[in-house]
Amino acid sequence: MKITVTGNSQMTLPAECVSVGISAGFTGPDRAAVVADTAALVERLRARLDEATADGRGRDVRLSSLRTWTSVGGKRGTVRHVAEVRGSFVLDDLGVVGPLLGELAGIDGVQIGNLDWQLTENTLKAIQPDVLKAAFDHAVQRAEWIAAAAGLGTVEAVAVRDDAPPMFARPMMSRAMMADSATPSIDLDPEDVDVSVMLSVEFSAR
Repeated sequence: MKITVTGNSQMTLPAECVSVGISAGFTGPDRAAVVADTAALVERLRARLDEATADGRGRDVRLSSLRTWTSVGGKRGTVRHVAEVRGSFVLDDLGVVGPLLGELAGIDGVQIGNLDWQLTENTLKAIQPDVLKAAFDHAVQRAEWIAAAAGLGTVEAVAVRDDAPPMFARPMMSRAMMADSATPSIDLDPEDVDVSVMLSVEFSAR
């Protein structure tokens, strides 16, 4: 008799780093001024991010998406020109997240987007064997239960399919409090990261 079951497992660990989405830009009636101001802001932002991610505190600073558009609105048909650059960066030192995001959020024209709490690549490589083994063990247990219900004895795995790569929780900012200071620090609660695996395993039972 053949038995095919799905084995699942999940491991939850504290976040070790965070990927931050960010955008910079301006809106105004003068297209040339809007573009020039946005270019100057992006230059300033890139320099600050390069500084903040130096010495192993972060990495992968990318300001790579540029959008410009014009809108007309209101009863008088007011023309507004918009320029926006989007990007992201990763902070490996969670101790600098609050102060840096507080500083950046206070800069005119800068918007903080999604926060993606993550684990490091080394941690992911280290825990995947355990998560996979737990999923396989879960499949074996289910197959044994089914075999017992059918009045059969031992089961033996004959095929395994990894139905999905490891999946990770991607929570956003959980809590933000602005400190009473010239450069506010945003108090954040890093979310735990869930790593889950799903295996489809075929057994023969006798």
